[in-house]
Amino acid sequence: MIPVSAKLNRARKLLDELMLKPLTITCCLCVITVTAPLHSQENNASVQENTLVAKNDHTIIECRLGAAKNVHYLNDICFSGQFSEVDVAEIKHQQFKRVISLRTVGEVEWDEKRGAEEAGMEFLAIPFKSSDSLTDEVFQRVREALGESQQKTLIHCGSGSRVGCVWLVYRTLDEGVALDVALAESRKIGLSSPIYEAKAMDYIKRMQDKQSVQEKEVSVKPGINKNFIDPDMSVEDYVKRFEIESREVYLARKTILNELAISPGASVADVGAGTGLFSRMFSKSVGEAGWVYAVDISPRFIEHINRQADAMNLDNITGVLCAENSINLPPLSVDVVFVCDTYHHFEYPQSTLASIHRALKPDGELVVIDFERIPGQSREWLLGHVRAGKEAFRAEIMDAGFALDEEVTIKEFKENYFLRFRKK
Repeated sequence: MIPVSAKLNRARKLLDELMLKPLTITCCLCVITVTAPLHSQENNASVQENTLVAKNDHTIIECRLGAAKNVHYLNDICFSGQFSEVDVAEIKHQQFKRVISLRTVGEVEWDEKRGAEEAGMEFLAIPFKSSDSLTDEVFQRVREALGESQQKTLIHCGSGSRVGCVWLVYRTLDEGVALDVALAESRKIGLSSPIYEAKAMDYIKRMQDKQSVQEKEVSVKPGINKNFIDPDMSVEDYVKRFEIESREVYLARKTILNELAISPGASVADVGAGTGLFSRMFSKSVGEAGWVYAVDISPRFIEHINRQADAMNLDNITGVLCAENSINLPPLSVDVVFVCDTYHHFEYPQSTLASIHRALKPDGELVVIDFERIPGQSREWLLGHVRAGKEAFRAEIMDAGFALDEEVTIKEFKENYFLRFRKK
């Protein structure tokens, strides 16, 4: 049996990487990373002194980087115009781990991707130039990239205007900075195009309006989860109900697992994990390099899952107590979200789907298995318990930023369906 201390250390390490917020999981850590900014050798002392100021008051500091214009930094992010091929060595020397380019094909005369990767840095291209190419997807991809981790990042365009545009969006929506402050910062680092600024402001307003709607969302089925949050709930009663051959998803569990085709090393969220049936199966699929988040609204289920994982030496499962309107996982933390016979239990589907969308990595997969609800055909219990049919649920999920990949046929299913979606 693996010692509890070893399991906790592994969990802590993973939570460090994910920047999980307190109270989301039973144990969590706060990590602060301090790194040095870009600077020239002759200004080393003065820049280090300014760095302390920047860390404390979030001031954007000007600095130099070879031939690039509009070079600034804030904590672990450097903003700049186009740098030269020669400057790659200095960027590597300053221990940058990632370069994000907003430039389009043909704008840079040398192979920037190759130069960055040969220097051991990750290179990510999110190109746009015309106002038509500055889409919601561009804003979303930049937000995800900047929010992905605390690794030292250089983001650039040609002059700094595009960088300032996407920074305005990220700073306002993802870091909660006041719009006027974020706008001043963005102009300082290079935002000069009225068109870019207008597009960014429009996107911010639409996202804030959407968030406001989610915050005001009314329960679609009040009390549907009351039995699960009951402190006196009997887990054993649900084990007898859920882990039995007469339940379709239990009977089809191996077929479902084969269709999911989860890769070793993947991170999977089993949302509505219940007694932990699929979480335990996923644990073996992802292997030692992967991780499973068993997410549920029931404290008793989470306790049971954690005990079972300990007893079975499954040290890559973490029980996550979710909220009624959020799965409580950090942005870009999982490759797959699996929701089995649980979607109809989402009291606040818009907010919960938004949290799933945030938690999934780019092009991440959402699988929903739920009950067919067909008036005149479905059982009376299903008609009363499940609030809507497949078409309504599919539309809700697609409206939340997912594309339907396919409906998978499961030979054992008579009352259930299997839908596979991709994060857009």
